[in-house]
Amino acid sequence: MVSAKKIVAVIAAVVVVAAVGAYFGLTALENELKPAPDLDSGLSTTVEFSGRELNEETRTQIVSEVLAGITPYKGIKYDKVNISAIKNGEDHDLTVICFSDACECQDVFDFTYYGAGKQLVQNRYVLEAIPPSERAMAISVALQNEDAANLMRTNSLESVTPTVRRVLPETAEKFYLPKTLLSVTWTRFGANPVVVSVLVDPDEGKAVNVWSNLEVGNKGGEMGKNE
Repeated sequence: MVSAKKIVAVIAAVVVVAAVGAYFGLTALENELKPAPDLDSGLSTTVEFSGRELNEETRTQIVSEVLAGITPYKGIKYDKVNISAIKNGEDHDLTVICFSDACECQDVFDFTYYGAGKQLVQNRYVLEAIPPSERAMAISVALQNEDAANLMRTNSLESVTPTVRRVLPETAEKFYLPKTLLSVTWTRFGANPVVVSVLVDPDEGKAVNVWSNLEVGNKGGEMGKNE
């Protein structure tokens, strides 16, 4: 079983405020680099870079590290990667927005590039660049889970549009196995917010965990595992 503190911490890492990505997506580009090779498909990915006070060597190093540190969902490629850099002392805070023509939504990564050691560290992510067919599958699997269905029905969440996000293996390992999962989440905001989230194994086509903020208050915040 997983403690409430771990669950809340991981959900906070996965559910980063979408407005951050939107803000940086609207930032005017100051520098544009030539297309860089896509790591998986061999096809080109356009890289757009914005940021001040970076010399050419540092900018090139950051782009190289970022491209090596991001991976799209299986079966798709990133057609454009937008890197926004903000200087923080000797380091740089990076927001990386990844676009795929095959997906309606984007992947957003938050990194820090430590200049002294030339090291890139991932801080947070919101990964919604998921093919429509995979999104539909994950929602269907989540809706078929009895625990999730009961929580949705008793809290009148049927009309709420869920978010579907990719969970990276290092995060998924805390709940299931070190593999890519999809998180399907229904959220109702207000004075008494309700969150119901289902982790789906896309390879197996099954729900592997169900969590609700109501369970934290009523049952000690434990997440049930459904095999």
